[in-house]
Amino acid sequence: MSTIETSRQPVPWRQLWIWTVFIALDTATQLAFKWGADGLADMDFGLQMMIRASTLPGVWLAALGYAATFIVWMLILRDMPLSRAFPMTGLAYVTVPLLAWLALGERIDAVQAGGIALIVAGVIALGWEDQEDGDGQT
Repeated sequence: MSTIETSRQPVPWRQLWIWTVFIALDTATQLAFKWGADGLADMDFGLQMMIRASTLPGVWLAALGYAATFIVWMLILRDMPLSRAFPMTGLAYVTVPLLAWLALGERIDAVQAGGIALIVAGVIALGWEDQEDGDGQT
């Protein structure tokens, strides 16, 4: 028996819920990093910057976000092969710029918007492929 087993059949609503939590955590973590980094904008890298970073709420939220994202990622990988799951993480390349635009006023240019559209198309294609071989056969 192999140590890697993919016989587990995930419940679709459970997968959707876990992916929603993963993308929300990953996005929030990136925004928290930006918040923390903004508090360090006037400092050069070094010990003083690291000491200051350790006092910033954004840095702590980002660290906690990474830990929570790790836990949810383990839940995802229990039910899905890495080769299928990893490309889905690209959804964060959609949510992070959109929320940075909405919450932080960052700009999204035409090239970025096109990239976001391609990522969405890729995720849809992955989902479509999954529907086609639902029983593992083509």
